[in-house]
Amino acid sequence: MTGFGKSNGVYEGKKRSVEIRSLNGKGLDLNVKFPAQFRMLEPEVRARIGEVLERGKIDVGFYLEDGEVLQTGTLDQELAQAYLLELKKLSAEMGLPMNDWVSAVTQIPGVVKSSSSEPSDEEKQWMMGLLEDALAATVTFRGQEGAHLKRDLEEVLEGISALLQQLDPLEKERYTMVRHRLEQAIKEVGKEGADVGRLEQELLFYLDKLDISEEKIRLKSHLHFFQETLLTKASNGKKLGFIVQEMGREINTIGSKSNHAAMQRIVVEMKNHLEKIKEQTQNVL
Repeated sequence: MTGFGKSNGVYEGKKRSVEIRSLNGKGLDLNVKFPAQFRMLEPEVRARIGEVLERGKIDVGFYLEDGEVLQTGTLDQELAQAYLLELKKLSAEMGLPMNDWVSAVTQIPGVVKSSSSEPSDEEKQWMMGLLEDALAATVTFRGQEGAHLKRDLEEVLEGISALLQQLDPLEKERYTMVRHRLEQAIKEVGKEGADVGRLEQELLFYLDKLDISEEKIRLKSHLHFFQETLLTKASNGKKLGFIVQEMGREINTIGSKSNHAAMQRIVVEMKNHLEKIKEQTQNVL
């Protein structure tokens, strides 16, 4: 299930924002981007996101919108002078010119010290507040999309139920037709001295194999169970996927038993509806 949430604000004149983007996924695939001075928040942020959003491919970004990624640094003059003297000596001994000595000295570790300081506890909590606002917006987005998805799934379920009802008159017609054809065959064989009693037993066995009453009952039960599960507030995407598998088994069995053109066309339509459900359940949390 896709989701998006963003929150921004200003803390002591500094613009900050948190942005969350999510796609559906079987597990939690979390990618978080931090400015260097807020990296200590990562464990807390990851735990909170996993608790609220549960699963999905989720990208989270903490941004300093005023470009405050690096702050000005301070020069350690004594260390710089010491390195510069050494460089001059080396230059004289080797007979090499002192080109761009400023860049050379300032790139030596420790010469330029960053003046950026670790944010205060108050600023950390303020940033976590932005995260909570972004999470709330993401959950709201997911809820709105879930409501649309629920309506779509319910429409497809109603379609399968309607098709299932259309099988009833066709099943009676097929049963009568097959029984009549087999009885005629028995009469023809009986004229040649066949065991009519055994043939009648085989007829009953064959007709019983064509019966789809149990499959229809189970399919109705799965449809009802799917609807009940759809109404629960808990994360149920995987459970719905299992129910869809069971629905598919019953529809396939009905198709294999329905040696009747009109019934098989209905089964094809039911399979088409089932594919729509499979695609949609991939987007359920």
